[in-house]
Amino acid sequence: MKRLFIKKGITALIFIIFLMFFSYQNIKISSGPLVSTLKEFDYSNLNFETIKDLINKIDSVINENVYKKNEYIGLYGLTQNLMGKNEESNFEVVKDTNGSLHYTYFAEGPNPVNEIVNEMNTLKINIKNKETKLIYLMPPDKYIKGYTEFPKGIPYNFANETADNFIKGIKDKGIDTIDFRDGLLDNGIPKEDLFFKTDHHWKIETSFWAYTKLVDELNYKYNLNLDEDGFYRNKDNYNFIKYKNSYAGSMARKASIYYSGVDDFTLIYPKFDTNFEFMSQTKDRIVNLQGRFEDSLVSTMPFNSQKSPYDLEKDMYSSYLTGNQGFTHIKNKNNPKGIKVLLIKDSFSLPLAAFLSNVCSDVYLVDPRYYDDDITDLTNKLNTDFVFVTFSPPDLTREFFNFKN
Repeated sequence: MKRLFIKKGITALIFIIFLMFFSYQNIKISSGPLVSTLKEFDYSNLNFETIKDLINKIDSVINENVYKKNEYIGLYGLTQNLMGKNEESNFEVVKDTNGSLHYTYFAEGPNPVNEIVNEMNTLKINIKNKETKLIYLMPPDKYIKGYTEFPKGIPYNFANETADNFIKGIKDKGIDTIDFRDGLLDNGIPKEDLFFKTDHHWKIETSFWAYTKLVDELNYKYNLNLDEDGFYRNKDNYNFIKYKNSYAGSMARKASIYYSGVDDFTLIYPKFDTNFEFMSQTKDRIVNLQGRFEDSLVSTMPFNSQKSPYDLEKDMYSSYLTGNQGFTHIKNKNNPKGIKVLLIKDSFSLPLAAFLSNVCSDVYLVDPRYYDDDITDLTNKLNTDFVFVTFSPPDLTREFFNFKN
């Protein structure tokens, strides 16, 4: 009996030491970001919502700064993969029958769209210059009708059906649309290569196709002569640099590369002479760059970084336009008489906007998640030829359609 108590005591002591060690490491790692979060918080307007926001930020910092977090995620992902599971972390990430990962959730039908349809209509009404054309650009969902299949028991979120209802609603309001889901399966790109397996975004090759389709549609619908001889849409005039087995997307960062695998990543940039000025601003952080496309509109950091593939610094998709920023302005110094466009967007549009800048004089981007001022006022201030609103089907939610403060 005495030996049993000694064994239990030693086990308890080892557990306490183990717990204290990991607690110390977690405090050590998270203390810096935690102090920064507390310093940046505005204490002048304390109420229930602001306190709740602070608690959520603290919780996020602690969760993001766990000692050996990636190793734990990797071990869990490997275990799930060895068990042959098609879902991970209680359906946070799921696999289709081709092994591609998806974000999804249990749903009984499409999400309601009336509120965001009305927001689009309000934006249309509030644009003062009636010569400015408002168009909704609909990116494809990763669940592609006619191709993607889920194993039995995997939920479907009806994102495409939500998108269909939204498109119908804004068309009824007289708002034009360009739907990149149309012709997606006939664009010459293999179906399995339209999207990254480990990320929710379309591949850069698919985005380049969408850029050519957008220029075609603008020329056809609005009698424009953008890239009249097709030079800027010709793939032969671009470098396609493939980085094999190099990219771990957003889903791989959640489920680990042992569950998801890794993707090839193709960096596309012009062979021809280019000259851009680039400015982005998110709160107090301002970035100014200039020069060729690959120097001003593409960040080389993700390709040179020696950090873990899970680190956001290695996010190759966000190499275009330095990722999501509150406000961005691209000025094409080689095309001062081109059209001016504004994109109210999510992350899908980063490479698309970069390619589009070749046929424009000015391209502006605003992301409602990171832009604090009134987007409608910004739209009227910029007075562009086109305003493109573009969010992927899963982002057809009220959070993104916040155009007026």
